[in-house]
Parts: sequence; C-alpha cells; structure tokens
Amino acid sequence: MKNDQILNTVKQINRDRVESSLFLPDFCSIKMVFSVVIIGVLLALILTLVPLRMDQQLWSDFALISLFIQWNGLMCSSVLCVLRPFFKKYSNQFVAVSSYLVLLIMITFLSEVTFYIIEAYYLTNIISSASHWEFLIHNLLIGGIISALALHYFYIQHQWRMKVQAESYTKLQLLQARIRPHFLFNSMNTIASLTRSKPEMAERITEDLAELFRMLFREDHEMISWSRELTLSEHYIDIEKQRLDERLSIRWDVSQIPADAMVPALILQPLLENAIFHGIEPEIKGGSIVVMGDFDKKQIRITIQNSNSKNLVHRQGNKIALANIEERLKVHFQGKASIACEDKNDEYFAIVTMPYQTKNDT
Repeated sequence: MKNDQILNTVKQINRDRVESSLFLPDFCSIKMVFSVVIIGVLLALILTLVPLRMDQQLWSDFALISLFIQWNGLMCSSVLCVLRPFFKKYSNQFVAVSSYLVLLIMITFLSEVTFYIIEAYYLTNIISSASHWEFLIHNLLIGGIISALALHYFYIQHQWRMKVQAESYTKLQLLQARIRPHFLFNSMNTIASLTRSKPEMAERITEDLAELFRMLFREDHEMISWSRELTLSEHYIDIEKQRLDERLSIRWDVSQIPADAMVPALILQPLLENAIFHGIEPEIKGGSIVVMGDFDKKQIRITIQNSNSKNLVHRQGNKIALANIEERLKVHFQGKASIACEDKNDEYFAIVTMPYQTKNDT
C-alpha cells in the first residue's frame, strides 16, 4: 500500500513538472477565449484603418474583417486546446514548430472555406478584385506573422514564469533551511538538559522529536494542511512542556480554521518558540500562551498571545524568525498575506493573516 502511494506521488510530481514545462497556455480557459476575442477585434480595427479612408463602407468592412478574424482565432484556439494534452509529451521546440504549422494549416483551410462561400453566394464585392491566390496568400502572410508573434510571446512569458518560480523555490529552500536546524538544536538542548536528571522523560521526548521530524521531512511541498501544521506545533509544545512543566500554560482556540486550509510549513512553530523564549522562559513563574484562529471563508487570521517577560534585555531578540516568516508569506501568497506584532502592556501579540487556500488552489 505504501509503495502504491509513493508511486502515485511520483506520477503526480511528474505530471506537474510536465504541465509546468509546456509553454502553450490553456486555450480552453475562459480567460484565453476572452483574450483571443479582444485581440481579434483590435486587429480587425487596425486592418480596417490601414487604407486611410473614412466613409460609410468603413464600418461594414470592419464587421466583415472582425468576423473573419474571430472565426480564425477561435477555431485555431480550439485546435490548440484539443492538441494540448498531446503536446505535453514533447519538447517545447517540437511544440512550437508543430503549433505554427497547425495554425498555418487552419488559416489555409478557413481561407479556402471563406473564399468558397464568397463565390457560392456571389459576394465577390467583399474582396474587391482579389483573385483566389491573392486572397489566400494575403491571409497566410498576416496569419503567419500574428501566429509567430503570439507563439514567441507565449514562450518568453513561459521562460519568465519558470525563472520566477525557480527563484522563489530556491528562496523558500534557503528560508526553510534556516528554520529546521534552529528548531533541531533547540530541541536537542532540551533533551540534553533532561538526559541525566530524567532519562525516561528524555527518551520519550526523543521519540516525540523523531516522530515530529518524520512528519516534517515527509512533506513533498512547502505548503501543508492546517491540520498537519497544528500537529507539528502540538508536538513542539509537548516537548517544551516536558522541560518547563507547569511554568508553561497554553490554550488552543483554533477550531474555526478549516483543517484543509493550506499554510506554509512551520509557520506557527517559530512564533511559539519566540513566545516561549522571550515571554515564558525568563520568568520564574512562567506564563501563558493563547493561540486563536479566525476564519471568514476568504481569509485566515492566527493570533498568538503570550505574557510578556519583565526582563527587557531578554525580550529584545534579533527578529530573525519574524523576518523569515514575513519573507515566506510574501513568496507563497504574493503580498496577500502579512504578519504583525503588537506589544500591549504585559501581553505580546503576533498576528498572521493569509488567504484561505485548499490543496487544489496551490
């Protein structure tokens, strides 16, 4: 069963890689259809205005040219939409050449059909004195140039998008690499402090830590479900409670957040670690942490509230964890997420706001 799951995961990763490597956009989408229609209208307007004449016949010509271009554009888009699954198996060079040839063939076919309709219904006044071959070559030249420019634009846009994704992935890996060793070293220090005084507890914490990292490194993506993130955070709190005992009190009020919400991995644990290190650990009596979650169907708001330490020197810190989280939120949500901190009297608040996304949205 586990082998089947691994195989399915590998297949899905390969499908995602192939999907992202194809430079042609999805011509089946409503956005692309709308774009083709708008571009067709603008192109028809340009071709109509080229002769530099302003008469009553101008708008009639515009309507006919627009109809012909829209017909070509939508038919060519439909063919590329149908062929897109087939193109996923081949390189972008093959796809570019094949797509261009397909577009030229479609333009030729539609031009022939149009010319046949014009002759069949005696509408030769539409194309003036142009012969069959002049009409065909004229359409092929314009269609070939427009098709080449469009394919070149799609390829350049795809290259830019892939570069941005690669840079974002590298940046995320570096940010993630700064979190994991930091968390590991702190946890190992906790175990080391209990090895002599409470060996059984140290063994239990080691097992919890092993389970925590087993879950953590099993993730294939940087985005994980809220239920998984919550489990990771609870494991971390369990480890710290073994060390701090009654000095650490925590209350979870996050039932409103959907379990399937996707969040950046380890977005909560560094904030909990900061709350313990700066607010709970310096005090002899310890303190309390409250984790609250709000959800309004579009946005998730996570608030971590902890009692402030009276030790002002210990409370300062170097803000690395907060800067790290802020950078990861920017990369994942493109400016739609944020983290804010407030220091009110004896309480410290860290507030993370992010859009609600499921696995299908990421």
